[in-house]
Order: sequence, then structure tokens, then C-alpha cells
Amino acid sequence: IGPGKALDSDRLFVICPNILGGCQGSTGPSSLDPETGTPFAMRFPLITIGDIVATQRRLVERLGVTRLVATGGSIGGFQALEWATRHPDLVAAAIPIAATGSLGAQGIALHGEAARRAIMADPNWRGGDYQTAGVVPAQGLALARMIAMVTYHSRQSLGSRFGRNPASRPGLYPAFGPTFDVEGYLHYHGDALVRRFDANSYLYLTRAMDLYDVDRDGGQGGEDHWLARIAAPVLLVGISSDWLFPPDEVRALAARLTALGKEATYIEIDSPNGHDAFLKDWDQLNPIMSRFLEHL
Repeated sequence: IGPGKALDSDRLFVICPNILGGCQGSTGPSSLDPETGTPFAMRFPLITIGDIVATQRRLVERLGVTRLVATGGSIGGFQALEWATRHPDLVAAAIPIAATGSLGAQGIALHGEAARRAIMADPNWRGGDYQTAGVVPAQGLALARMIAMVTYHSRQSLGSRFGRNPASRPGLYPAFGPTFDVEGYLHYHGDALVRRFDANSYLYLTRAMDLYDVDRDGGQGGEDHWLARIAAPVLLVGISSDWLFPPDEVRALAARLTALGKEATYIEIDSPNGHDAFLKDWDQLNPIMSRFLEHL
């Protein structure tokens, strides 16, 4: 994002709102419940990707936006699909990156439930009321992030970056034998998330990812009901080494759209960086997005 970049701020007005259910501006479980004066915590209502995009629509309407390009990676890719299928009247194009129509069982199991259980098993989670108790489930949130970091890599990216190299940072438990560099990497990112994110928000947002299904509530229109409503070009970007959102599933979604007569394009980033490639391989992603946007 910036002058002359793929999302050219000299030509485009870029809106990147804080996400509903998060902890960095929009209302979430750490927000104060006006009825009690204490954080909502687990009394915050369950949210969906549909809810998140509905709030975004209210924002862009308030700003006077009448046409937009919806884009994002991972959970942002879900939002781009939600925009294109549920709000086609505003969408000029959609670019879901590293996202399919729903998260598979392996992603739900490891990225979702295993991480959530890590948080909820921390004694300081206190049933979600840790803010009122003045504590933080730091160990659980750090462990959840460590699990997630593994899902963002591929076997090749972890192997080439870390291999079996000895730790470059002091180990947490020196008496438990020597540690490996990959362990220090996970510990660092776990601790870093604790300093900037809320544990309950982590629970709500991963659950929203798990629940998302672009084909939900199709009614008599069947599984293609919502995809058939798309009225704009769609660029789907997959990543060759992504196992959280496998490229064959992204490609299959593009094929479904094409079969429905939609203007859909699939392009694959060839990278060993796994799911995180959309945050790292800008040398490939920038021209992909630029070429697509230039033809709108």
C-alpha cells in the first residue's frame, strides 16, 4: 500500500478498518459492557465473518463509498468473498488471497481448537474474566500463537530457515537440555503476541474463521446460490506451499466461479513460505494485483 505500489494510494482510497471482535479499536470482548461497566469477556456475542463485513458496510456507507474493491489475505480473504457474495451491489472487484470458501478440518483442529484450548486451559484465563481479576492468560495465549506460527509455515520454510540449528536465544529451561533455534523463534512470537493482543479476541476471531462457509444458507438455490450472485471480476490467489488453505482448493473455487459464468482468475504464488507467503513474497504478489487492478 502506498504511492506507486499495488494498492496505489495516489489513485485509490484505501480503507483498512479494525475488525469487529478485535482489540485494537472496534468493539470486542475486551470492550466495556455499558450495563455492567466491566469487560464483556465471554458474554460478548459470537460473531461471524458476515457480521464483520456487515459492520464494514455501515462504515463505507457512512464514508459515502459507492463502489469498492474488497481484498485481503487469510481471514481477510474470507471477508473479500463475503463482500462479493453478500454485498455485490457495492463490489467492483474482489481479490481473496490465501483463502478458500471455508477452512478445512486440519485448520480447524490445529489453528483453531488446539490454540483455543491452550488459552482456556491457562489458570489465568478465569473463564474469560481475567481483565476483571487483573491477570493475563499469558502462557496460554503465547502457546496459541506458537501453534498458529507452525500453521503459517511449510515444512520447507521451517526446514530451510531453522533445520536443526542450535538455539540462538537463551532457552526457557536450561536444565532440560539444549534447545533448537526453531524453539526460540516460537517463544519469541508467542511472547510478542501477548504484548499486543487480547486472549478473548483470539478465541472469537479464530472461531469466526472456523465457522465461515461461503456456501452457507443457500436455501433452495443450493451450494452455488451465493457464488451465483457475484457480479464483479474475482482474482483468487493461492500459494503453492500453503497447507492451511491449499492451492488446489483455491483453484477449485475459481473453477466453480468460471463454471457459473463468472469472471474469475486463479494465480498461484510459487513460494516455499507457506501461508505466510502473502506477507513475504511481495515481488510476486505486487505485479499480480497491479495487473488485475489496472484492467478494472
